Amino acid sequence: MKQTLLLALCLLFSSITWAQSPATGTIKGVVVDSANQKPLSYVTIMVSKPDKDEPVKTTFTQDNGQFEITGLPLAKYKLIVTYVGYKPFLLELPVLEPGSSVADLGQIIIASSARQLQEVEVTAEKMLITQDIDKISYNVEFDPESKTLTALDMLRKVPMLSVDSEENIQLNGSGSFKVLVNGKASTLFARSPKDVFRSMPASTIKRIEVITDPPAKYDADGIGGIINVITIGKPSNGYNGSIYLSQSTPDSRSGSANVTAKMGKFGLSAYGGTNKFTSPGYTSSFERINQNTGAKTVQLGSGLSESYYSYVSGELSYEIDTLNLLSAKFSLNGNDYESQGLQTVEELNRAGNRTQAYERINPSSGHWYNYEIGLDYQYTFKRNKNQLLTLSYKLGDSQDGSEADLLFNPILNYSGPSETRTLNDGQSLEQTYQADYVHPFKKHTLEVGAKTILRDNGSDYYYRNYNAETDTFEEVPGLSNEFDYSQDIYAAYTSASLRFDKWGLRLGTRLEQTVVDANFKSSGSVAEQDYLNLIPNITLTRTLKSMATLKASYTQRIERPGLYYLNPYVNRLTEKSVSFGNPNLEAATSHVLSLSHSFFKGSNSINSTLTHAFTNNAIQSYTSYNPADSVSSTTFGNIGKNGTTTLSLSGNATLFQKLSMNLNGSLSYSDLSGNINGIDLQNSGISGYMFSNFSYRFEKNWRASVNMGYYAPRVLLQGRSSGQFWNGASVSKSFLKNEKASINLSVQSPLDKYFTYYSELSGPDFFQRNESRNVRRRISIGFSYKFGKLKEDIKRTRRGIRNDDMKSGGGDSTSGGGNGN
Repeated sequence: MKQTLLLALCLLFSSITWAQSPATGTIKGVVVDSANQKPLSYVTIMVSKPDKDEPVKTTFTQDNGQFEITGLPLAKYKLIVTYVGYKPFLLELPVLEPGSSVADLGQIIIASSARQLQEVEVTAEKMLITQDIDKISYNVEFDPESKTLTALDMLRKVPMLSVDSEENIQLNGSGSFKVLVNGKASTLFARSPKDVFRSMPASTIKRIEVITDPPAKYDADGIGGIINVITIGKPSNGYNGSIYLSQSTPDSRSGSANVTAKMGKFGLSAYGGTNKFTSPGYTSSFERINQNTGAKTVQLGSGLSESYYSYVSGELSYEIDTLNLLSAKFSLNGNDYESQGLQTVEELNRAGNRTQAYERINPSSGHWYNYEIGLDYQYTFKRNKNQLLTLSYKLGDSQDGSEADLLFNPILNYSGPSETRTLNDGQSLEQTYQADYVHPFKKHTLEVGAKTILRDNGSDYYYRNYNAETDTFEEVPGLSNEFDYSQDIYAAYTSASLRFDKWGLRLGTRLEQTVVDANFKSSGSVAEQDYLNLIPNITLTRTLKSMATLKASYTQRIERPGLYYLNPYVNRLTEKSVSFGNPNLEAATSHVLSLSHSFFKGSNSINSTLTHAFTNNAIQSYTSYNPADSVSSTTFGNIGKNGTTTLSLSGNATLFQKLSMNLNGSLSYSDLSGNINGIDLQNSGISGYMFSNFSYRFEKNWRASVNMGYYAPRVLLQGRSSGQFWNGASVSKSFLKNEKASINLSVQSPLDKYFTYYSELSGPDFFQRNESRNVRRRISIGFSYKFGKLKEDIKRTRRGIRNDDMKSGGGDSTSGGGNGN
């Protein structure tokens, strides 16, 4: 591994040494308001030839008002600054020439366009969507509905992301993705991302980044890519914060708060919240037909569920001096849930007559808790502030448990147990060590690093049947065991970013060794794996006229199974349809090619991406049927090939300075194949989604929004699932000075109180259909308040630990579920 890393470094150093580009210039500065000297963000900056108005290059100011335009051929230019509500600003620039190729303009002061001495309403709409060389960002803080919606609702607006009828998240058509928080892995999203996003107010998020072709510095797992959640708040001199409270029907509520503070060299940023979510009165039905005998199994169910979720996370930073920075991170989060269910199970013969029937009452509860702590040290070199060395350590622990009592009431010919108890306790301990080094060469950058992840996972589970003769619960040996799973990963990477005028090139490689040891307490080792992966990636970008960008990329990704997919605990909470994990799963390798185009003009943008991904040993869920006990079983296997081609489109526009429109959608063609129990299967088809949102800003800080969308049926190896329509509306009002407070009212699915979802699966000897009906309509009222005042940002480490290498659980509703929850 060391020899491979040294060879890659030598190659990249050589490529940077001989690669020469024509001399170019740079223009930079800061835009501020003439009245209060405050910096202005998202001001349009254009550079053009002195005798023309057509821009040579265009950019926007950052949050601190700064801008920088690089890669300009040496020549004479003029600068044009435009911002709605302000007078246009024109400046003749000094000639860019050898020895004087950087024009630092300092402060550029622009004045309001108001003709009278009165308060001026700035009506500029800031850009919701922006794009960089390796990601597309949705700026949640600029979306007025961020005060009303949950983070899960907001994901529907983000390019490349979709949320289906069961609230499962997909990135570029794939359920295999990783979630980071502020660029770093978090136990917050380790178990079930949709539960966390549903519990998190969108108002706590600054922006959501979608990284579809991650560079070599990221772990290689996640076929779809990476979702990076950037939270509100930066430690600064002074303090600020916000609180948010909401109440919804059916009985659900949430509260959250965040605070940031800076005292000298010490900074603090923390946020947390709690949430109650109720799903009342759901119904379900399950029907399976034995294709050989005509016998039928029918299950009818009903029930309700509640979940309580809480989280707190924070970051402490200390600037030892201008070159040394120390930061510590912590997070605690957990969820407790409980449900009550009633099932009626019937077995029917070909003529439709009952052969067996019974009722099953199912009270169940569960929990999952996580904590993590981390420490980062960053050294900045004197010769160049972008030359960095970062050392990081992280410790994380997760616990996941569920338990249920199954009570049986005989109706006809029932001979099973009268009561069964089941428990599944899972735990995961993870340690990570990481070192990163960034070395700039003029406009180019070289990055190298090494990383070690040590994971110890386990599951202790049992089923116990009640014995009336002994008045005890006796363990069922075939459904009880202890499972231990360790996975150690050793990785090194090298990556280079090269810039040549309007061209950009990023290339890199990552070497990962994975060592796996899995065993049962009763039977010893079941899986020992030791494999090496060399993961290349390359991205080429071309800047076009009028703020347009063209990008092509190729990368490989690894799909490692997480504990959800490996846990052999059998989930029998649906009597005739069980599910469990497969401890013998192996990692799958995927190839991803993409071509994208982006166009920005003012606050308007259009983004399109064409992606093709294929995997030859894909991890797929599959269902088989045992006619002896009339039970179908769902598990996972490296059973086939996946090939998906996806066209994604997104855009947003502002009309009349008050009407904002957003559109996000994709169209995919999938070709799936696999071998189940010696039988070759193949299925293909078209799927996709569409989401649109319209928002209008009225006078006196009133705003109204409506949204609607459609999610097409998914293509499954053994069948298909239903699609869904959704819609919603909201109205909000901001008040107090600087709009510090706001109140909002929203309704989801005002036209449909219930939503019905179904999936159909078939095999050589069975056909089955699952159907569920849940309350969809929700009415919410929320209140938010911001407080405090900040003055000056402090540093954060620019590198840190990102454990994004595992295939997460709970993201695919067809999986059945290996964790019993």
